[in-house]
Amino acid sequence: MKLIHANWYMKNITGLFSKDKGANRGFTAQYAVFWIFFKDKKDMTNQVLLNHELIHHEQVKELTPFLFLPVYLGNYVINLFRYKFDTDKAYRNILLEKEAYQNENNHTYRRNRKRYAWLFK
Repeated sequence: MKLIHANWYMKNITGLFSKDKGANRGFTAQYAVFWIFFKDKKDMTNQVLLNHELIHHEQVKELTPFLFLPVYLGNYVINLFRYKFDTDKAYRNILLEKEAYQNENNHTYRRNRKRYAWLFK
């Protein structure tokens, strides 16, 4: 797993999907199969954020990258309709994100995690 500081990418590419505008736009971190991209270098040592992204790594290991993305995006699109195009609410209620957010503070979670745990969130 490689950690990459990618400020421009995080602000300008993920910023297209961010609810924040201006200097704060873009996500703080993003998991991409073999890499984790970070907006700020200081976030690369944030253990909660890192744990959140590593939970996505566990999800990708069980789904494979070819299924993870359609499940993730499909759930997001369904949530857009469910939550009347509230993009933040749609994102926070993606099943894969719910598992990561609910367990990001539990640093032993990945060790004890049951397979496909995101289905039961």
